[in-house]
Amino acid sequence: MAFTREFIKGLGIEGDNLEKIMTEYGKSHTESAELQKKVEDLTSQNETLTGQIKERDGQLKTLSKSVGDNEELKTQIKSLQDSNKQTATEYQAKLAEQSKNFKIDSALRDAKARNPKAVKALLDLEKVSVDGDNLVGFKDQLEAVKKDNDYMFESGKPNESAKQGVKVVTGGNPGGNGGSEPSIVQRIAQRMTGGE
Repeated sequence: MAFTREFIKGLGIEGDNLEKIMTEYGKSHTESAELQKKVEDLTSQNETLTGQIKERDGQLKTLSKSVGDNEELKTQIKSLQDSNKQTATEYQAKLAEQSKNFKIDSALRDAKARNPKAVKALLDLEKVSVDGDNLVGFKDQLEAVKKDNDYMFESGKPNESAKQGVKVVTGGNPGGNGGSEPSIVQRIAQRMTGGE
């Protein structure tokens, strides 16, 4: 039965006494709601844990059935081990291939290939292998490609366009240093023309 303000007034209680009674009733009602919430939370946790226990029981039954046939379990384990070995081997092969490609790309940059991807297409990469930090079978192929396609590589001599350089027009004070050091634009221009 809920106590309402009208019910208590009907009993002849008014004023401060009515307010005190309503405050106490409100506190007890709030505490009751909090307790109900805790009961609901605990019930929910209990249901979750019960479900997890049932799931584990099912897994144990499945495992115990597998253990019953020991040969079948050994076969499954062997299959998983073989699969793991194959995955590890494939992973190592991918790493080795990536390392080989990185070393080839670095060597092509060092050889000043204008378009490393195009030069790479002219190489027989199946005949190239990695021995430590060295590429075996690469240098001879690269020399042959250079001989037949020298235009694909930058020469040690600067070409006419490099001699002309880059014209840089600056205004204001981009360096902000009063002209004692070259500005960022001037340093980039120096690098492009080989001045640094």
